Amino acid sequence: MKFLYASDLHGEIYLYQELLELARSSSAEIIALGGDLLPSFPPTKRYEDMIPNQKIFIDQFLLPFFKRAIRTTDVRQLFLIPGNWDLGYPYLFKAPVEGVIDLNRKIYRLRNGYEIVGYPFVPPTPFRPKDYEKRDDPESPWPPQKNPSYIRASDQSDELTAIDPYLYLRSQETIQEDLDQLPKPLSPERTVYITHSPPFATRLDQIQGKKSAGSRTLKTFIESHQPILTLHGHIHESPKLSGSFSDRIGKTLSINPGQLISRKLHAVTFEIENPGKTSKHTYLPDIIDDILNKK
Repeated sequence: MKFLYASDLHGEIYLYQELLELARSSSAEIIALGGDLLPSFPPTKRYEDMIPNQKIFIDQFLLPFFKRAIRTTDVRQLFLIPGNWDLGYPYLFKAPVEGVIDLNRKIYRLRNGYEIVGYPFVPPTPFRPKDYEKRDDPESPWPPQKNPSYIRASDQSDELTAIDPYLYLRSQETIQEDLDQLPKPLSPERTVYITHSPPFATRLDQIQGKKSAGSRTLKTFIESHQPILTLHGHIHESPKLSGSFSDRIGKTLSINPGQLISRKLHAVTFEIENPGKTSKHTYLPDIIDDILNKK
């Protein structure tokens, strides 16, 4: 079963158009998007206008795009999770769209017996939106925060609520607690996890200075559960800095295609039954990836 995976398109229409072209040329049956689907900043640059602007993008472009993808390609299902900038994400599901599936902390069984599990939260960032951020665990460090930061007033409201990020994050469950509560798949060897955050201290989470910004808890989770494949995003520049879009954690193949806005689409295609042998990156086709060639 042919998959097409990308993340961090941030409302850039040209990236979505390239995604559609790639779906056609690759004969993908499934598109999965790993978060940060929507425009990060409105034209006004005001946080207060973020959700209304994202809702306009959803109505005028994204939902019609999804319907066109299903109508004009071999794609029959699109799996989505939100990213840390996607405060307007719930609006995507105001009405059902055939083939568009919310994978936010949910599990879905494919017709070939493989299962997909989605998880959106990332460890605290220096950015102000906090709806999809949580502490990794009670002990992990996190960067200085901007005060005030913001969360949605409610799923039914376009308004944001100003918060003290330190008090807010300490009041929430941790990523560690969340991962323990995710739906349990039948078999790790036939399970794919899609998480916005990459695992910590891998070739998938490097920021400038080659520091790591991924999730420690997620890495431990992967080490323990050993799914066949995990798909990530969030750290746009990591493949460029590390020289690879993939890594192995035990037997698990983990992929972050990256995304350098204003350049060519970063995406990966693969056959879910054998991702290690079939994974191909759009922007980095010349990399002979020793990680992929191990299995």
